Amino acid sequence: MNVHDPAAGLRPPCTATVVHAHGAQEQDIVGGQPRTPSTTEPMSYGGHPFGRPFQAVAVLRADLSLVSEARRELHRLMCRAGPSSIADDVALGAGELMANAVEHGCRSQSAGEFTVSASYLCGRVRVEVHDASSEWPRLRPEGDDPEGGRGLILVDAVAARWGVLPGAGRGKTVWMELDVPPGPAGGS
Repeated sequence: MNVHDPAAGLRPPCTATVVHAHGAQEQDIVGGQPRTPSTTEPMSYGGHPFGRPFQAVAVLRADLSLVSEARRELHRLMCRAGPSSIADDVALGAGELMANAVEHGCRSQSAGEFTVSASYLCGRVRVEVHDASSEWPRLRPEGDDPEGGRGLILVDAVAARWGVLPGAGRGKTVWMELDVPPGPAGGS
C-alpha cells in the first residue's frame, strides 16, 4: 500500500489518497482450520472510541517487489493512526492478500496493477485488495504445496472476518477485517 504520512518524503510512480477525519490528501507512493470465506458484506462501522480514523487507497504495479514495502508502509500508518496493537497482523494479512493479487489475480489476466484500500474506524481495520481476475481464491489444505499456498490460511488466522466480493464489472475484491482490542494497548 505504501501510504506515507503527509510529512514524509514521497516517491512516485503510484498515488494513494489518505482520508483522515477532516479531509483528504493525495500522496505519491512506490509502489487452524480455515473458514469458508464470506460472500456477504462485513459488519458496518459505528463511532470511533480510540485512534484516528483513516482511509487509504493505493493503486500499485503488479510487482511482487513492491508488496513488502507496501506492507511496511501500512504498518507505519497503523502505528501513526492508533491501532498499533494489531499493526503486525494487519501488515501480515495485507501482504498475503497483495501477493495473491500479484501472483494469481494480475498475472492470470495480464493486468499491470491492483488496488489496495485500508480503513480504520470505530475499533475496526478493514483491508481490501482488488484485482482483475474473477477467479475467487480458495483455501487449500496445509500440506498441498510445500512452496506456497498458505496465504489465505494466514489471513484466516489473523483476521476476525474475511471474504470475497465480485468486482463491479470485472475482477474481485478480497477483504479482511481485524478488531482493535479495547484499552490503552488498542490504540496510541
